[in-house]
Amino acid sequence: MNATLASIVLLPALAWVVVSDLLYRRISNTLVLALLLSWAAYAAWVLAQGDAGQRSALLTGALASIAVLAVGYFLFTMRWMGAGDAKLMAVLCLWLGDHTFVFLIVTALAGGVLALALPLLRMLERTLALGLVRLNTWLSTLVFPTPHALRPEQTQGIPYGLAIASGAAFVLWSAS
Repeated sequence: MNATLASIVLLPALAWVVVSDLLYRRISNTLVLALLLSWAAYAAWVLAQGDAGQRSALLTGALASIAVLAVGYFLFTMRWMGAGDAKLMAVLCLWLGDHTFVFLIVTALAGGVLALALPLLRMLERTLALGLVRLNTWLSTLVFPTPHALRPEQTQGIPYGLAIASGAAFVLWSAS
């Protein structure tokens, strides 16, 4: 994995994931597809270079991605995980290659911390949602839809995109 390139591509995407998952409980398929296509372009470039070490990292990431997608699909069918979370984790495994195991461990630990800090997380979600409503009022048009935390029918569960982004950011930080 080229840590600099991965950081340039992934960090803005992870920031968007955190905000959208906290506010709307959504991880955009378009974002996941863009990450997949940018990884495919990177993989094609690596394969054209012929570096055996980089090819090994690509293979490790691809195999881990397939495994994570299969497990994620099972967890989704059991309604234990969101489909966007599973797809995002699978694409991040592609990008993180040899560091995938660390990514998965840190993501699981961050998810546990989120579960323990759920009351604080709910307050953070509500504060961000109220800030977004104020921004809508200030702009005098409805630019942003109503955030999840302000809807009468709130979805239960943990916005796991925050844990996923934490795991990936940790790997990017430690790899650089």
